Amino acid sequence: MVKERGDWEKYCDRLLRQVKDFEKMKAALAEEKAAFEAERKSEEWGREFLKSKLRAAEDLLAKERVDWKEICKKDNQHMYAARAKITDLEAQNATLTKKVEDFEADKERFEVRQLQPFLLYVAFYLSKSY
Repeated sequence: MVKERGDWEKYCDRLLRQVKDFEKMKAALAEEKAAFEAERKSEEWGREFLKSKLRAAEDLLAKERVDWKEICKKDNQHMYAARAKITDLEAQNATLTKKVEDFEADKERFEVRQLQPFLLYVAFYLSKSY
């Protein structure tokens, strides 16, 4: 009986040690689980924060793209108006240049007609002198 009792006590001691070890491992597991959950939550919050920043950046980019398109549209309208004005001014310049050339040609013809009698007179006078 002593032998059995000694074995029984060793068995009980071993079971108590195993229970204590189990309790320690259970506590360590609970700590690790809590740390894991906290890390998972912080990663999730970080991910959500980054997603919200990305959405905000996308919204800002979309707004800037719309603004840029409006600015380009206005710029194009100004450029088309300026080009039309330049084309109109070039046409007016060509018309005025043509009028000036015509006027100068008419002036030369008029001067020739005005000077022709005088030149004939001078030629006649010079022919009589010699």
